[in-house]
Amino acid sequence: MSLLGTLLLPTISVGQDASRDEDVTTLPEVEVRDKRELRRAPDVELPSDRPVTTITAEAIERRQADTIFDLLRDTPGVGVNGGPRASGMKFNLRGFSDNEDVLFKIDGAVKGFEKYRFGSGVFIEPELLKAVEVERGPSVKSGSGALGGTVSATTKSAADYLAPGQRIGSTLKYGYNANNAERLRMLTVYGRPSGYLDLVASIALRDSDDIRLPDRSRLSLTATHSESRFAKATIYATDALTVELSQTMYKSGPERTPYDATAGGPGGFGVVERTIEDTTTNLRVNYTPEDSWIALRATLAYEETDLNDVHRSQQSNVCVTPPMFPPSQRVDRCDDHWQYAIWTAEVFNDTHYDFGELKGVLSIGYQGIRNRRDISRIRSGARTDEDISRGGFVAAQPPGNKISDALIVENAFTWRDITITPGARMDRYHVSAMGHTRTMMIEAGQSPDIRFSRVSPAIAMTWRIPDSDWSTTLRYNEAFRPPLIDEYFAAGSESASRCIKTSGRANLPGHPVLDPLPLYDRSGVGLPYDPALDLAPDNGICGALYRPQESSNHELIFAWMPNPVAPTDGRWRARATYYDIHTRNKLDSISNIGGAIGQPGTERRKGTELEISYDGIRWFSSVNWSQITGRIVDPVAGTDYVLYGVPGDTLSISAGFRGFDGRVEAGLRMRDIADRLATEPSQPTDCWRAGSQLVPGLGSNKIRLGTQHGVRLLDLFASMQVTSDTVLRLNVDNITNENYCLPDGFAGSVGIQAPGRSARVSLTMSF
Repeated sequence: MSLLGTLLLPTISVGQDASRDEDVTTLPEVEVRDKRELRRAPDVELPSDRPVTTITAEAIERRQADTIFDLLRDTPGVGVNGGPRASGMKFNLRGFSDNEDVLFKIDGAVKGFEKYRFGSGVFIEPELLKAVEVERGPSVKSGSGALGGTVSATTKSAADYLAPGQRIGSTLKYGYNANNAERLRMLTVYGRPSGYLDLVASIALRDSDDIRLPDRSRLSLTATHSESRFAKATIYATDALTVELSQTMYKSGPERTPYDATAGGPGGFGVVERTIEDTTTNLRVNYTPEDSWIALRATLAYEETDLNDVHRSQQSNVCVTPPMFPPSQRVDRCDDHWQYAIWTAEVFNDTHYDFGELKGVLSIGYQGIRNRRDISRIRSGARTDEDISRGGFVAAQPPGNKISDALIVENAFTWRDITITPGARMDRYHVSAMGHTRTMMIEAGQSPDIRFSRVSPAIAMTWRIPDSDWSTTLRYNEAFRPPLIDEYFAAGSESASRCIKTSGRANLPGHPVLDPLPLYDRSGVGLPYDPALDLAPDNGICGALYRPQESSNHELIFAWMPNPVAPTDGRWRARATYYDIHTRNKLDSISNIGGAIGQPGTERRKGTELEISYDGIRWFSSVNWSQITGRIVDPVAGTDYVLYGVPGDTLSISAGFRGFDGRVEAGLRMRDIADRLATEPSQPTDCWRAGSQLVPGLGSNKIRLGTQHGVRLLDLFASMQVTSDTVLRLNVDNITNENYCLPDGFAGSVGIQAPGRSARVSLTMSF
């Protein structure tokens, strides 16, 4: 049957031509409906055998989030560091929050980049998404380097807007947040001009003032001005072949913002005028002919981000000189231009096979990522010369390329009640320095090209308990995290000290020589300083001294997934996950051990995640809980301390009801966030209480650990289907106007104050 015929299927009438037979019998109109249509789409989807949570379009609409980070705040094992704007927010999965620890994808395109004290580099309007999938922990198929996990977003198509039988339409949405006077204006047009083509285009504008805190004061430098554009064409070439081409664009600024966007005291490094332009272009192909071993899916994507920071006098202390400097040495303005380009190529084939009682799916795939970072800093003033500007070169944040290719094999086979899924991925990396960094390394006899390969095996076993709705799964994954470009190639005395914990005899202008730090033997005993054993490079570039950080992940999952008997029955879902992660070769433990370089640091973290949900015709509810504990050990530094900086234990409970045939919906959400260990904030705050334990910091510094206070938050949400084409929504976050702080996005410290009470309302009209 053609696609157009499928769309017209719900209304069928059968009869004879009246001109030939006057005794016409007209059968009554028959409406064909899937049983799933009798229930609304659930907020979340929970597979029974993987720690994956999918936030559906229904939940995205209900939460009216300002950013994609806000969508995930109730998901167990997921936190958000930094903030409060998207440029300063970072995903935190199971306590991992570095840019290389959490992989983010939009329609299969890898996004995110490295920038010091900046967020994850994720910019997309939540209104454009129909689903967000969060996979905690590494995965053979998702990508390498993601010790914490993967966040995958899927954009909407015309089919997500069109009603049955509708060929063309549009949606207009207006939203308002009373806390910061944020205004959302969004227009989306969509259509199906033929049975073979879907088209959708959208534009969304957000403008706001500064965020208001619980005491009614304003949090400076938090106003936003952004624009999102989106277009997608889906071609149904044949019944087996679908081609999808889409582009997502985001732009914000120019606006004044802290240079150190993730810090607990933003603005400590000054204020810049920031402009962000982010574009992602995707080509996706699915080819699934019937009765064939071919089930092909492929992605080719290009992501480009331009980030401009302008430092001016009296606003920034990063590169602009203080007023007391003599005029001949003054720098009055710096222009930082960051360019990031990421190519993603991915192709998988899933072959389904059946040998009697043995059934399985063999997946074979390739993933290739090309990541390029270019940075320039141009100074303006009387002292703009090569000694200062180096043609725009910034030694501390160097340019570079990171290229990875991976072959993936996974075979999930089922025999009776048991499914076993072995798999592995083989990654090959080529990381290279660019620009002046490359020249410095060649002059010092260092190779500017670093190559390595890793094989990461995985296996899972699921047992579905007979005659029940219960199952249990054991999972094991090995994974690794390659060093950042900053870690490989950053130059300077501080960098050399960090990379091998000895003297950093850097000879770069403006970088003083450090006092020699001690060498160690393999048991951690300090040795007299011996220049012959000092392996710190004179240029301060660590390069190939680093080894990738490695981890072993163990998971135990219990799941209860009963199937509703009747279409009107509610649907229950429950899943409990326990994980134990062993990390070795910690990057920040690299040391000179008796004249040889090693990374003896280890880490172990354990955690539990619980998810329970009920979705019925009239009532819906969910309970989510997560906790993380662990220890960090560095035998060379002689340290053994509790894991800090991870999210506090979190309990989230929500409940709501639907009435008037589902046209009215309302509910309440409670989030209880416990105290957590955090490092001392850069500015005094009531959110932190000092402790007695000290942990290593940069160089020989020590950082004090203390307690960041938790909080209990109440949120209200409600919606009304005013007419068949008009929806009114209301959300009130932090009803009791609690005073609390967000987690910092840098060094596990206390973050900035969170917003006070926020009331948001939106009106959506379809035509």
